[in-house]
Amino acid sequence: MTRLTSLNPWLAAVAVALCVQFPAQAQERFTLSIPGVSDNRLFTSAAASDASGCGGKNQSPALSWNAGPPGTLSYAIVMHDPDGQKGLGVDHWIHYGIKATTRQIPAGVGAKSALEGVGGSNSKGTTSYIGPCPPIGDSSHHYLIQLYALDLAPDALPAGLTRAQLMEQIKGHVLKNSSVVRRYHR
Repeated sequence: MTRLTSLNPWLAAVAVALCVQFPAQAQERFTLSIPGVSDNRLFTSAAASDASGCGGKNQSPALSWNAGPPGTLSYAIVMHDPDGQKGLGVDHWIHYGIKATTRQIPAGVGAKSALEGVGGSNSKGTTSYIGPCPPIGDSSHHYLIQLYALDLAPDALPAGLTRAQLMEQIKGHVLKNSSVVRRYHR
């Protein structure tokens, strides 16, 4: 009984530490968002491709996020349409080497060379954003936009990586990731 009594202050201290620690961890959620828009909403036509018949302006969406976990040195963005190419998928945007201090990207900057970091190769073989352009009459395609917090320096990866190559290169270096889904149809 004496031993249990002597452990009680220790157990009380652990319980208090856990109660304090869990709310702090809950606040550390890494969250990607498109300002002013809830998840799973339709893209506006501005985001759609400006290719003939697609009806858009090829404007990448604005993105914002909170700080990555401790040890984050850079971020990577991938926008993938798993419904494209009849279920084989289309990569619309691969961009990485974004500095750890960055917390937002304005709308439209993905199609310009002014975006910090390095462009990867999308499904069209270019290194910038290409907007949605699903076939007319298809059901809404889903566009998964993922943000990865990495323990890699911004200059650690070469330019031009495909999505598959990027995923291979960052394996073991992802500290956290977050995603949003947008939809588009014509």
